[in-house]
Amino acid sequence: MLLELFSYLNSYYDKIYVLSVAAATERRKLFEHRFQGLKYSFFYGADKNKFSIEELISHGTYDPVLAKKHHRFSKIMKHGEIACSWSHRMMYEDMIANGYNRVLIMEDDAVPNEKQLQQLPAILSEIPENCELLFWGWDKNGDRNGFTPLKQLIYHLQHSLGKLKWDHTMIKNLYARPFSPHLKKAGFHDFTFAYSINHSGAKKLIEMQTPLQYIADNLLAHAATKEVLTAYICYPAVFLHDTLPDGSPRDSYIR
Repeated sequence: MLLELFSYLNSYYDKIYVLSVAAATERRKLFEHRFQGLKYSFFYGADKNKFSIEELISHGTYDPVLAKKHHRFSKIMKHGEIACSWSHRMMYEDMIANGYNRVLIMEDDAVPNEKQLQQLPAILSEIPENCELLFWGWDKNGDRNGFTPLKQLIYHLQHSLGKLKWDHTMIKNLYARPFSPHLKKAGFHDFTFAYSINHSGAKKLIEMQTPLQYIADNLLAHAATKEVLTAYICYPAVFLHDTLPDGSPRDSYIR
C-alpha cells in the first residue's frame, strides 16, 4: 500500500532530497526500510566536524550578530545548528542549479504517518498554485484554543514594550489557520524533517539565509509568519519525527 501511495509523491515532485550525515548509517537504514518505493536521493551537506565557526565568520558564510538578532532569546547558533542550516541552504541552491520547480525535502529521521498517507491524493489536489512552502511534518502551534487570543494579546503588548522580538505580523500569524479539508495556512512551527518548496520559495529562503543567520526551522517559521512565503501545513501531519520507545528524540546531530 505504501508503495502505491509514495508513487503520488514521486510523480508530483521533481526531486526528493533526504538530508543525512556520513555517520548516520543506522538512520539511513531505517529510512530505507520505512520509505520503500519513494524515489529519493540522500544529500550530504555540511559536516560540523570539517569546519570551524571562526572560519565561516571570516569568510562571511555565517553571521553571529544576525543570528542573535533573529533568535527570540538572542542566542548564537551552535556548531551543529550552523551545519544543519547550511545543508538546507545547499539543497535550495542545488534545486535552483538543476532547474527543479518543486522539491520535497526530508531528513533521515522522518517517519511515515500511515493513516494520513491515505489522504495523499486529496492533499495534493488541495495544494494551491501559490504554495511556496508546505510542511508535511511539523510540531507546535497547529491548533488554537480558548486561551490563544489572550496569549497573542500578551505577545502584542510585550512587543510594543520592546520585550519580544516577534513583530505584530508574526504574532498575528503565530498559529495555523483553516484553509481546506487537509491543509491549514502555516504558523510558527518547529522542525524541518519533512517539507516542500517551489522555485520562488527556494530563492527567497536563500536570500534570507545568506549569510547563515537562522536555525533551519526558525528560517521557515519566520518566512511563513512574516508572510515572506505563502506557506501551508498538512493537517494532521503526514510525516512524523522519529522517537525512541521512551518518547525522546533519536540521536541528534544538531548540537
